[in-house]
Amino acid sequence: MKTILVVDDEKMILRLASEALKDGFKVLTALNGKQAIQILNSSTVDLVLTDLKMPVMDGYELLSYISRNYHNIPAIVMTGFGSPEIARQLKQKGVLHYIEKPFEINALREMINDVFAADKGTLRGFTLSNFLQAVEVEQKTITLRIRSKRRVGYLHLENGDLIDAETENVQGEKAAIEILGWDDPEIEMQGIRKKKRTIESSLMNILLEASRVKDEREDKDVQEDLLEEGVALAEGHHLQQAQQKLAAFLKKNPRNARAWLWYSRAVMNMKTIEGSVANAAKLAPVDVEIDEEVKKALAAKKTIKSNQIRKCPFCWAPMDLKAAQCHYCKCHLMLHQNFFKSPREGKKDVLEKAVERYTRVISRDKNVNAYYFLSIAHINMENWEEALNMFHKTVKLVPNRKVISNQLRLLLDYMARRDESEKAYSPPQDQEAQDDGYSQYEKEGESQKKKILVVEDSSTTRKVISITLGQIGYDIVEARDGLEALGRLNDGKPNLILLDIILPKMDGYKILEIIKKNNDFKNIPVIMLTSRDGFMSKMKGRMSGATAYLTKPFDPKKLVDTIERYI
Repeated sequence: MKTILVVDDEKMILRLASEALKDGFKVLTALNGKQAIQILNSSTVDLVLTDLKMPVMDGYELLSYISRNYHNIPAIVMTGFGSPEIARQLKQKGVLHYIEKPFEINALREMINDVFAADKGTLRGFTLSNFLQAVEVEQKTITLRIRSKRRVGYLHLENGDLIDAETENVQGEKAAIEILGWDDPEIEMQGIRKKKRTIESSLMNILLEASRVKDEREDKDVQEDLLEEGVALAEGHHLQQAQQKLAAFLKKNPRNARAWLWYSRAVMNMKTIEGSVANAAKLAPVDVEIDEEVKKALAAKKTIKSNQIRKCPFCWAPMDLKAAQCHYCKCHLMLHQNFFKSPREGKKDVLEKAVERYTRVISRDKNVNAYYFLSIAHINMENWEEALNMFHKTVKLVPNRKVISNQLRLLLDYMARRDESEKAYSPPQDQEAQDDGYSQYEKEGESQKKKILVVEDSSTTRKVISITLGQIGYDIVEARDGLEALGRLNDGKPNLILLDIILPKMDGYKILEIIKKNNDFKNIPVIMLTSRDGFMSKMKGRMSGATAYLTKPFDPKKLVDTIERYI
């Protein structure tokens, strides 16, 4: 028994259709396209009978979904607003049958039977050209409905001759050539339709032309793919591989300005860069991006003093290998000792484009370069929390690369002290000693994997603490206020609690009092963390049972030392 899914937001229509079709068919119903999709994904459906105007998801959206995911399921549209325009739109979606409301049940049943009868004539796995040649030999008069992916077209043959073709807004010989170039076509034989002859060429000539056009299109697609692969590799700083792809593309397409532009960005030789940019400028003299690239090359000739060069990860300008700041876009290229005292001169538009580019790259793969440069872009824009997130992800990808982990620690230290003025900020001078200290904690943390509950209402401070302690191997549980902290305690007993005093809903002293009165939690060390630095506050914390007391803004290394002492 065939299963029909009826989709309409009018319950009366659903009842009428169910009652009329129950003899001979299994009927399922849905009130909108969203419900219909759930049924399609969970049941076997042989035909969809749907209204067009519905809430949540209308019939057009549903038909598009069916075309993409269930293209073997035929559909009939019910509408109260039939018109030639609606018929044209439905034909583009592969729907030939629609019935206007109100309709007679017998007319609907007849249409359903016709659809099922036509579906039996669907052929798959045949080469369309071979099938047409067989039709020509047998001199058949027939209409063929061709479906490939989301496209639908029609070929009309009379006594074996191809007399007309149509697909979307194209008709005649152009439509026939396009349809014959489709991959994996489904061929449906339909009844004879009277059509005027619009095609005068022989079937063999059309087949040969279609084959030629398809070959050219496939070669063009291959070339375009080669260019896009080269650009994607360059964006991810896989420059040697990018050079190879772009050079192969330019060998066949030497007049493509975009390819020359990206080739200039992938190479590290100034003469090659100048030549590539010059070629791009000749081919596209009014292109703003290429004109900017010419200016970068000219500026680089004046500033670069070494044969070894690198590219700015933000604006692609050539520059000295050891440069810490781009001479062209003024962006800082790394987080260094004097960064927080340096002026922010980086061009905003360049940084915004770089953020967009590297976000696109990391959506494709876990590219360490992209994560790192995205971190530095946010640093230049003073988007501190975004920078911290990206740096943390970068370090997780390459935990043993000290040059990056050291920069993360500089950022953590700065963010922990943000309440102080930047003039007062002084980054750690003994970098080697700092590295040794953290390395020791990393080794100890790896073996301990102890849990710390961090109770802090500031998301920035919470993040700084979590990343600082997570870097050295602790399992961090976060809470934004007192009630959430008590809930986290019930979820699992931590080895230590880091507790802010000034919190919403319930202050730290009250939480500490509750913890110390509970037999299960009273022995957990609690380190109070607050911006208050008074003697009375410390005494109140001690009297409530606090193990230790740290004042914000805090030194991350001192925080680690204190935790290591008491955990």
